[in-house]
Amino acid sequence: MVQQVALQAGSYNRVGGLISISTHVAVRDLAVRTWRLAHPQVVAEPVDRDFVCGHLLGYASGRANGYVYGDAQDGDLDLTDPAQRVGHLGRFVAMVREGVLPWFAEASEPDSIVSSRAGDYTVDPVAVLEWLAYHGRFDLLHSYAERYRARHPGTERRWVDGAAAAREGRPCQHAGDSVWALAWSTTTLTRASVNSG
Repeated sequence: MVQQVALQAGSYNRVGGLISISTHVAVRDLAVRTWRLAHPQVVAEPVDRDFVCGHLLGYASGRANGYVYGDAQDGDLDLTDPAQRVGHLGRFVAMVREGVLPWFAEASEPDSIVSSRAGDYTVDPVAVLEWLAYHGRFDLLHSYAERYRARHPGTERRWVDGAAAAREGRPCQHAGDSVWALAWSTTTLTRASVNSG
């Protein structure tokens, strides 16, 4: 597994002007990449990718700021003022230590990711489901899917449509619709676990 903190310079950064950096966190697993390529019939997008979970670093930063979870902008770095750079970087390092390292621990274990901030805010919840299936943790698929659904009220029709497409054997074609794709994946992976067991 790879635990990644990515830093990206702002496109409007200029010498003598604005200097900002946005940050992201991710967990990657090379073994799930291999599993996805070997099981194209049960993955939403049978492409070469090792992504498990990830989002803006700010969402993982809360513990360092005295609350449970952070806001998206909490992970951004503003290094515009040379006199404040050391202080800002010091706070960033503390945030990584106090907020991001525990986030990695939650996001790197099947039992904890299903009820974690990492699982709630990931940019690709289907990747979490596929990672759980790769680990043979079919018992956690529905727990994760139900938690996700509870956080997205008003999406029942999209859920029904995605699950129906999976039962009919249609491929996952709604990669831009996380609820539809999650329903498709939950149904497809559950059926695969029943058929293999």
